[in-house]
Amino acid sequence: MTATPPPSDPGLISRHELTVLADYSTLLIQDDDADLGEPELGWFDALVADWINTAPGVVGIGAARPFNVPVTVDVRRAPPADGTELRQADHVTQAGLALPSGRLLISMQDASDKIPRIPLALGNYAVRIYSHGLNRLSEDALEGEDHYHVVLWPTDEDHPAQVLKRYSAPLPGG
Repeated sequence: MTATPPPSDPGLISRHELTVLADYSTLLIQDDDADLGEPELGWFDALVADWINTAPGVVGIGAARPFNVPVTVDVRRAPPADGTELRQADHVTQAGLALPSGRLLISMQDASDKIPRIPLALGNYAVRIYSHGLNRLSEDALEGEDHYHVVLWPTDEDHPAQVLKRYSAPLPGG
């Protein structure tokens, strides 16, 4: 994980550049102490259909390829105000996440010590995922320029899992 100092954006607390294995074209954004366990099959059906689903302490998201994918994580003081990325992204989802441990983990059900943790203040967060480059995959979808921008901010509001912008073609990776 590469943590970079925030650029000249006063709303940005931290930025982290990761490469994450999207096993089964899925990533979990989760509290370090959360355990998804063995969810019902329907949980994954919703994840495949919308690229978003939640469980206590976990936000599951879809990815275009079941390989290592680039993920940028921005921790902000407030929701993103500029709608530019919302317009530019191919698919955008959002959900709420409780973070009682103060450690954020992004992986696919791998909580080994080798996976980096992002320290955050304890509390509840909104998580918005901007998926980019979904139309820039090889024909066999083994190679691609897909990348994922995860933005978190503290919140007192409930944020149910939802699609804010749906990709115009069938979602890859399902």
